[in-house]
Amino acid sequence: MDVADRVTAVLVRMYRLAPEAVHPDQPLHRLHIDSLALEELRLVLEDELHVDLDDVQLTSRSTVQQLVDAVCAKAAVA
Repeated sequence: MDVADRVTAVLVRMYRLAPEAVHPDQPLHRLHIDSLALEELRLVLEDELHVDLDDVQLTSRSTVQQLVDAVCAKAAVA
């Protein structure tokens, strides 16, 4: 399972989304992820994927792909 699949799986599980609803170009706010939910998502991703996302600048207007790219960049550094 690659990073995109793992991030998608977390989104599906945490926010009870249909897997087909999670597209790379989908803004997080369209998945009903606001700034508070984004912080919770960050913590879960850090724990499950063993990355440090503290300095990653994402907002609810960021896309799923931007989230995946940020996790990939941090995973490459770790």
